[in-house]
Amino acid sequence: METTTPFTEFELKPALLDSLKGIGFENASPVQELTITPVLEGKDIFAQAETGSGKTGSFAIPIIEQILRDEELMNNEKRKVAYVVLSPTRELAQQTHKVFTQIGSPLNITSTCLIGGESIDNQKDLLKKHPYVLICTPGRLVDLIKQKCVDLANTKAVVFDEADRLFDMGFKKDIEFTLGKMSDHRQLIMVSATSNMDVLNTAYKFRSHPVELRLNVDSLLVDNIDHSLAMVTGEEKMPLLVKMLRDQEDTYALVFCNTQFMTHVVAEWLNLMGFKAKPISGRLAQNKRTRLMEEFRAKEVTILVCTDVAARGLDIKDVNFVVNYDLPQEAANYVHRIGRTGRAGANGKAVSFCAHEDCEFLDPISELIDAKIPRMDLTDDSFATDIPRKPYIDYKTLKVVERNAPRERDDRKRDNKRGNKKDHKPKDKFEGKPPVFKEYKLIDLPPYVKSESSDDKRIFVTTTSDLKDAWQNAMGYYRINDKSLLQWDVLKQGPKKFFFFGSRKTTYKFTLKPIYKKLLLPFLMELVKISRLNVYVKVSFNKEKNDININFSGNDEGLFSRNEKELLFAYEQLVKVYITTRVHLPGNIRINMSYGKGAPVRSERKDDRSRGRERGSKREKIDEKKITSMVDKMVAKVLESNKSVVLNAMNSAERRIVHQHLHDDSKVKTTSMGDGRYKKIQISLR
Repeated sequence: METTTPFTEFELKPALLDSLKGIGFENASPVQELTITPVLEGKDIFAQAETGSGKTGSFAIPIIEQILRDEELMNNEKRKVAYVVLSPTRELAQQTHKVFTQIGSPLNITSTCLIGGESIDNQKDLLKKHPYVLICTPGRLVDLIKQKCVDLANTKAVVFDEADRLFDMGFKKDIEFTLGKMSDHRQLIMVSATSNMDVLNTAYKFRSHPVELRLNVDSLLVDNIDHSLAMVTGEEKMPLLVKMLRDQEDTYALVFCNTQFMTHVVAEWLNLMGFKAKPISGRLAQNKRTRLMEEFRAKEVTILVCTDVAARGLDIKDVNFVVNYDLPQEAANYVHRIGRTGRAGANGKAVSFCAHEDCEFLDPISELIDAKIPRMDLTDDSFATDIPRKPYIDYKTLKVVERNAPRERDDRKRDNKRGNKKDHKPKDKFEGKPPVFKEYKLIDLPPYVKSESSDDKRIFVTTTSDLKDAWQNAMGYYRINDKSLLQWDVLKQGPKKFFFFGSRKTTYKFTLKPIYKKLLLPFLMELVKISRLNVYVKVSFNKEKNDININFSGNDEGLFSRNEKELLFAYEQLVKVYITTRVHLPGNIRINMSYGKGAPVRSERKDDRSRGRERGSKREKIDEKKITSMVDKMVAKVLESNKSVVLNAMNSAERRIVHQHLHDDSKVKTTSMGDGRYKKIQISLR
């Protein structure tokens, strides 16, 4: 990312040029070439450039030059804060502080890093040394301002580093509070990898009209990154990841997940197979996060499993492989994630896994990068076959525990409350009338067998001379023990072994019959057994309404009502994954979950199909004209005010209408906001 423009052409102080040369900086990168002059001229700027393009240097170098030119500031030992850099994450703040230290230390220009997770008292002591530059996370800076430890009245400039991420992460109020403590004449420097109208609107609100400098906005992705998409099921993600890591030479990788909990699951799972993997999570103490990053940079850890928190805070040039274990829910994060590889001109590789639950995030990504992500051709050899059982992670401690440990601990607490303090042996939950899974004999399933066809995982193809072997292989593939669920066709018959007699090789194609009760009941019984719940399971199918009804009843049925029925919806999700990966479901089929004698629960998670059924026996139709008419009014409002608007939360079907209606609009764009099935949509200027 270097140009042939040397730093000497920017009329920088000789001492600064020597400092830059000492760390190997001789020529400016394109974004630095674009921004140094206007920053030195005191202009407000909004600089947009791709990840890994040298944006930190684009503001650090001119800020240090401004300090060197300000003799009054240099000679004032009791100076107040002159420059502030706001970073969205602790890791990015530490990385930025490192750059300021490398360049500024030889020049006696000091900076201080103020982030959450570290002792605020120690940071107060550092402020007493009157540093020139503060590099902060917004929350910690606000805390120090409110405690009157930081005075921003004389601040000359403030930097929004990764400006779009600052606003995406909900720091808008903290940023506006901070700007309100500064003079209206301070300089505003904003750098970002993607455009964000919320950032610019805040700048306008505080009387700033920044010069917009954009570099390579037509291509948000670095050319030397080979990125691809793997269409898989959730169960195939880990086997594919393991095979790729094994095939990657000198693996030095980042694996991205969407939740903190999943980063720990994936990291521990990889550790079971001998990989040097560790998770980085916001749940870790800051000193542990810092030490972990040191281990990763030293390559004592070669696989870092992280959330989007790390996407903006890492500058590690040697990362050669990035995996999106979960597809990012925000399109912009795709750019930042894969931008962790292919840095400093090196080649990089990025692969994104897309299961059915990730598909809704795919179109916004393609729209943002203005291209389809190339799809990988996967075969059976693309997956590892020696995957151990997924480790059980305690949600509260994020540590690996025995699968029955949490339950036994709960039983012990309950026994103690009853006064049985001497005998700590866990009480058998299944004393008395046995739950439903004990009424059936769950035989050992046949070993897993690969299909000769990988096009559709719901189809099993095998070639054998014995139909009984074909049945056994198919049962092993589908992990079932009921042969009556199988249906098959003959695809091809080979010749007999001895012309007119002998065995004949035959290729069979197997699928599962949509007998939902027989298919789901053993799965649910096993699920209940693993969960150690004392409940009965009932499965029925209403052919007229195309409803699969599942009911749990028994001593532990009350657990399904806790935490807004979180357990019930978790079971619902598992059922959907299980059934959709085995049979072809009709488009209008519905799965209704209930417990005890209560009615099926649908409204809490706002499933659009279930909501329609709650209002009556007929499903309520979506009024597409009404939605598009409302959207047109909102678009007119955006064009008139030059400000974005946010629509009320919608289900996936309604959101699809909005996105499609404005897909080809050259003036505005749409972005889904939030988590879960119901999301808001922001309409903003392109």
